[in-house]
Amino acid sequence: MTSVLNVDTVADKAGTGPVGLTKQYALKMWVNFNQGGPTARDSFNLSSLTDVAVGKTNIVMTSAMSDGNYAGSYFNNASGGSDQYNFGNNYAGAFGNGVATGGRTSTTIVTASYAAAYVDSGQVDATAVGDLA
Repeated sequence: MTSVLNVDTVADKAGTGPVGLTKQYALKMWVNFNQGGPTARDSFNLSSLTDVAVGKTNIVMTSAMSDGNYAGSYFNNASGGSDQYNFGNNYAGAFGNGVATGGRTSTTIVTASYAAAYVDSGQVDATAVGDLA
């Protein structure tokens, strides 16, 4: 037997307000993309990706964060390939909280080797957690 639950509002125990969600926090933005395009494979709250230069991609979110103090993280494989066997251990990167725009809607991803040689990664995963405006 299947059930369907259709509601307009989920209220707290007293029935006076919304249910408070504690001990959990949802991603406000995520994207999986090829930095060489840049081409998004899949995303949430993503407006656009812009190729700034080799190894540098600007991510613009559809809905702005409340300020530039959100937490962001990303992974890059530092290789043009996108499968699990393409990974360059001698590469690092940076996730900047959009200094040019006050950090509310964009951030720049940078992928470079320890020798400061930039490379477009075939696999980049970026996320942002914080409060939306």
